[in-house]
Amino acid sequence: MHKSVCRSALISSSFLLLLLSCEEGLREKPAGEKAREDPVIAAVNYPLAYFAKRLADGFATVLFDIPAGQDPAFWEPSDQQVTSIQKADLILLNGANYAKWTATRTLPYEATVVTSSSFENQLIRLKDSISHKHKKGSESHSHEGLAFTTWLDLKQASAQASAVALALTEQFPKHKTTLMNRLQDLQKDLKALDIAMKAAASKLRPATVITSHPVYHYWSRAYDLVTPSLLWEPGNEITPQDMAALANIRKTHPDARVFIWESTPLGRNVELLKEAGLISIVISPCANQPAEGDFLSVMRNNIAALEASGN
Repeated sequence: MHKSVCRSALISSSFLLLLLSCEEGLREKPAGEKAREDPVIAAVNYPLAYFAKRLADGFATVLFDIPAGQDPAFWEPSDQQVTSIQKADLILLNGANYAKWTATRTLPYEATVVTSSSFENQLIRLKDSISHKHKKGSESHSHEGLAFTTWLDLKQASAQASAVALALTEQFPKHKTTLMNRLQDLQKDLKALDIAMKAAASKLRPATVITSHPVYHYWSRAYDLVTPSLLWEPGNEITPQDMAALANIRKTHPDARVFIWESTPLGRNVELLKEAGLISIVISPCANQPAEGDFLSVMRNNIAALEASGN
């Protein structure tokens, strides 16, 4: 009798543990835990993050958390941020030696996609190496090797979007139809921008357009413009040395009347250039997420600025 009771107690206890285990397995997981289970797509710059979001919205999470005001090309992630990127299901690289940190960190080969591979033989090699600082007290960085703002040629941006879509269809084949439909819509948008950019740029030719920074190589090639560059920051006051460098460029390019900044410059800088006979406009590379709008709206603003300067 005692053995029978013990055996019954053991069976009852085991059954109760089994029920509790099943209940635990069926219990809804916290929202944060659910989010971690979503496929993650990491991107090294905002254009790629935007393309990924347009294509994979609803079934994947895009990881892009570079702080505002940072240039993704030279941003240095923390060890924790690198670990998060390494764990992503897909890692979108720009190519052309963009995101310098990727050269010194190990990324899983099978998850990594170089989105500029289809036009690798058209990448522009820089002739000179130039080092400078963006702000006082900040570390210097150099513009050397390959030009990397590939997406400013909007045909190349479309090719990069296609590379993102292809990688997504391989990673998430059940979403292939959705991805292809979304890619078609995205490419229509990019084609319209490309056509409008060509029309706006044509109004500036044959005059030279001086740029504040050496990041417009693909843009000037795509839209047939001559764009000698300086190393000026929009938030730094123009110095006499800066004006001397500008004067040297204008000796070779006396026809220049438009000056391009990466972002809104100081009012005093605009006035100085105006006194020198130059119109200031902003053509944003949109490498990082804008405070307002998105990639398309920033490119439309760029086009509008070109159109206004050409009138």
